[in-house]
Amino acid sequence: MMTKMVIKNTQNADSRTANDELTKETLHEATVIHRADVQQLMGIVGEMIIERGDDHDFTKIIYFDEFAEEVLKPHTNDEFINAHWYQTHIFEERHHLNANCPLDVNLIDVLELICDCIVAGKGRAGRVTPAYLKLKDPTILERAYWNTVKMLDDIVEVKKEDRYG
Repeated sequence: MMTKMVIKNTQNADSRTANDELTKETLHEATVIHRADVQQLMGIVGEMIIERGDDHDFTKIIYFDEFAEEVLKPHTNDEFINAHWYQTHIFEERHHLNANCPLDVNLIDVLELICDCIVAGKGRAGRVTPAYLKLKDPTILERAYWNTVKMLDDIVEVKKEDRYG
């Protein structure tokens, strides 16, 4: 279950939304609250990224015998990507965006892909391979952006009974 956060109504943090006559004091107080709420949400996003990093390539560990068998036996690239283990890997993990992009792809998936490609490229070949970072579907980033907006919007609730003013 995703963490929920409750924020206060800070309509007086901006002249476009303020219903009351703004004062320097109410503007400052609402701005401090707004900053704290953004920090809290960014902390939640940071926790999501850390959790994703902790889980990265979990299928290589839980299905290690099958993974090792596929990697260690002679194979063509087509044989490898069509193997049961690899298909399980790309369907159970979210970061293989060119092989199996989830409908609800988000920016955390994109960040995991970027981190994976950089570490794999540099660790295995001594350099980043741009071809692995190129998204085959140019709409993935926009979908990831809007899905992330929705995901974070669903996390944040405004405390109705405590109107900041």
